[in-house]
Amino acid sequence: METLRDILTGIMTPRRMERLISVLEGRLGSLRLVVENLHDPHNMSAVVRSCEAFGVQHLHVVDSKGEFKLSRGITKGSHKWLDIHYYDSFTPCAKELKEAGFDLYAALLVDDAVALDEVPAMRPIALVLGNEHAGVSEEAQRLCDGAYTIPMHGFVQSFNISVAAAISLYSLSTRMRRELGERALLSPYERSSLLERWIPKASTHAKKIAEILSRGQNQG
Repeated sequence: METLRDILTGIMTPRRMERLISVLEGRLGSLRLVVENLHDPHNMSAVVRSCEAFGVQHLHVVDSKGEFKLSRGITKGSHKWLDIHYYDSFTPCAKELKEAGFDLYAALLVDDAVALDEVPAMRPIALVLGNEHAGVSEEAQRLCDGAYTIPMHGFVQSFNISVAAAISLYSLSTRMRRELGERALLSPYERSSLLERWIPKASTHAKKIAEILSRGQNQG
């Protein structure tokens, strides 16, 4: 019996399938982003778009107050292509990332912070951004492996959170692609698994076909 993927692959245009595979082949496995208790849905949505645009597949959201919301008018559907992980505190997020081999670098104005272009690009890194008002929490600061700043040459000392995310992701993703090459990308297995999930999302007929297949299985 044909699966949903078989059917959708058959009706999807070659150009659409090529586009999916092309994007998949540029997805990064060595860079992730963590955001902590963002209040503004517009900021959160802009962060999601930046992750998708720069090929960062995994976004980790710490939402201790249960206030996480997206503005779909801003995400423009980009959220459906990402793996978004949710936590009610920073500790389990940090534990999961460190067990996966990531070093955590927080955006912080502290004496021992390195410039953004000095954050290591030769190993897996998760960048951590705090909320719009309080910044990175004390809990997160204790658990991070390092801190970084975005050098500025004007009177202001900070960027809007979504701007900081975009600059940070662009800078580090560019260096990782250059210095690590294919080692910066998702593994072949991860890309194959992701394609299985993306194909239904890429078809406007997926929901209807899935319902037909489900009815057929129930009747059989």
